[in-house]
Amino acid sequence: GRAGKDDVHLRQAPLSATIEEAAQPHEGRGILIGYSYDPLPGGATSQPSILRMPEIIHGLRNLVQNAVDFAHDHVWIEAEWDDNKISIRIADDGPGFPTQMIGRIGDPFMRRARKSSASSSAQRAEYEGMGLGLFIAKTLLERTGGELTFANGRDTMQTPQDDTGYGAIVEVTWARNLIDGQTGVNAIKLGENTKIRS
Repeated sequence: GRAGKDDVHLRQAPLSATIEEAAQPHEGRGILIGYSYDPLPGGATSQPSILRMPEIIHGLRNLVQNAVDFAHDHVWIEAEWDDNKISIRIADDGPGFPTQMIGRIGDPFMRRARKSSASSSAQRAEYEGMGLGLFIAKTLLERTGGELTFANGRDTMQTPQDDTGYGAIVEVTWARNLIDGQTGVNAIKLGENTKIRS
């Protein structure tokens, strides 16, 4: 019985812990990753505990990897919530998404347009595509009920980026009841019996 209760505890975690677990493999790669966790106006100040679904962790991990791969120096991860939604925004200070491809980001095997400058090709010569990782992340996160939006620039960010409008932004938004580990439709509470599927 105790092992079962421990397992239930492992199936949910604070929003910040889940995000930092997803980003952890990319922490030591020479890019500074900053985090912020804030309630939206009218939202409870305590952050939600969300389901530790593998799809969420691996989907966010792929988004962070893409941001770190293309960042010059910084990646920002911002989480916000209220009683109705939870959103996570990942931004970098890199060149941003090619504007002509923003509507197709997340399609499988979309390739990043090559740049002619020697410095950009030397930065990551072995990394030509960004389609498959984003496609996998999008697929995993949408499976959990997340909706993804892709953009460039600082218009939607509260981070200290410069005014050039560069930098890629990915935002994932869920209806809170889909991933809230305590009150959501998929929440498992201590002492609750669940049917074992074979």
